Amino acid sequence: MPRPFSAPIRRETLAYQNHSLHYTLVFRSRRTLGFAVRPDGSVHISAPAGTTPEWVAQQVLKKADWILKHQQAFASRPAPAPTRHFDVGSTHYYQGQPYRLRFAEAARPAVTLAEDELVISAPHSLSAAQTEALLHAWHARQAGPLFAASLARVWPRFAEFNLTRPTLSVRQMRTRWGSCTPRSARIRLSPELVRARPECLDYVLLHECCHLLVGDHSPAFYDLQTRLLPDWQRWRQELNALPK
Repeated sequence: MPRPFSAPIRRETLAYQNHSLHYTLVFRSRRTLGFAVRPDGSVHISAPAGTTPEWVAQQVLKKADWILKHQQAFASRPAPAPTRHFDVGSTHYYQGQPYRLRFAEAARPAVTLAEDELVISAPHSLSAAQTEALLHAWHARQAGPLFAASLARVWPRFAEFNLTRPTLSVRQMRTRWGSCTPRSARIRLSPELVRARPECLDYVLLHECCHLLVGDHSPAFYDLQTRLLPDWQRWRQELNALPK
């Protein structure tokens, strides 16, 4: 076993391929090496007392792919966002633009945009759940043409790969903005994406198109996504800040 090292805690950085691995190293009374990647992406390692940082570094490099995989998985999770309200005057978004909610009386339920207002029409007063259901249905009706326009913007970036052009469908999803089945080149997108700016929609669609080439969220996937959309993190952050 390597010679003991006196310092119990260290902050270390290693170079691995094109990545810098930062980790906090703590020496404890234990027999095995413990690895943990936290939701904020930080890496914490507990090493047996009596080992050296150099020996630990060798073990970290052996686990580098595992560490990067978990960091990317946490990074891809949506951040908490404000909660939407469905009362008069509350703010709602369509293609990234804010609209104030207004209710109107009409023979049939309908949703329309009027200048800076999102107008919900119905023959009777609506509960928050009924208003939300009407908006969901309206989003789904708007989604098809907007998704097709996004694919027209995004797909030329994949010309070099000679891929089959994907088929798009609209699907309500609770925890995802989109999903992809590479084998059938089928991409499903949440109709809630119509609330975001077109650039955010393009980011999600490009992300799913990247899965046609790389099925997982490995470093190779994010290298491809960054090459095709260098500022993708900006659009992901804006998208995930939309009220839920």
